[in-house]
Amino acid sequence: MVAVALMHPTGKKKLETGTRKTLEPLKLDPSEDGRPKSKRGSVRVYEELREDILWIRLDPGSVLDEVALAKRFGVSRTPVREALVMLASEDLLVFLPSRTSIVAPHMLDNFSEYLDSHLILARSVARQAATARVDDDLARLQAAKQDYEDALETNDVYRIYGADLTFHREISRTSHNHFSQKFHDLSLDCGRRSHVLHYFPKFGEAERRSSRQEHAALVAAIEAGDPDKADAAIARHLKSEMDVIKRTLEPKTGFDMDIAAPSADGEAAD
Repeated sequence: MVAVALMHPTGKKKLETGTRKTLEPLKLDPSEDGRPKSKRGSVRVYEELREDILWIRLDPGSVLDEVALAKRFGVSRTPVREALVMLASEDLLVFLPSRTSIVAPHMLDNFSEYLDSHLILARSVARQAATARVDDDLARLQAAKQDYEDALETNDVYRIYGADLTFHREISRTSHNHFSQKFHDLSLDCGRRSHVLHYFPKFGEAERRSSRQEHAALVAAIEAGDPDKADAAIARHLKSEMDVIKRTLEPKTGFDMDIAAPSADGEAAD
């Protein structure tokens, strides 16, 4: 079992309140003038905290202080508590026996189960998209593909990953299956912290090139109405991402380091 940045609330040491990283927020729900739509109460608190957690703007294990959150959002503690309960229902937050709440640690103990589930959902929506797509769908897919390629020209990981999420959500939308879309998009969110922590740190030129080609192949298969090719394309794409994630979990120096005991004259033993 692996945990990232897990804070252990034991002993008498006081827990430090989690600090939100100052990163440019991704506009997921803009109004017509480009500004975020106004939302009130617990829903607004829940949605903004959820994005902070999924984008690692709040580190895994960070303490969430209700008083500080109420001040940040300009609300009473009641909607803050309601929002925290909603986050806990999605396993994004943990309530400790001390009544302290922390951002859920990023655990990898069931990661293989997640990958199996996401593969099944992603392959399903790709196949459905290839058979159910209409002209409007194809125009949106092409626009999302182009937005991703434009994002690749930047070094902004949040813009690149945001465009990637939008592209894959457009594929699930093209499936025209409410349930497939709902659970596929939830699965995308479940993998966001893993991508931020384990995929994009290794996202180099080779990954940019392969992801661009894989997106193009997927769109071409959906345009052609070929579910088998769409299935194969999304499978190749996800396999490429998984291979990168696995590389981030491999030892960096442990196998190559010489830890032989030195001899009496200071030289390493043969």
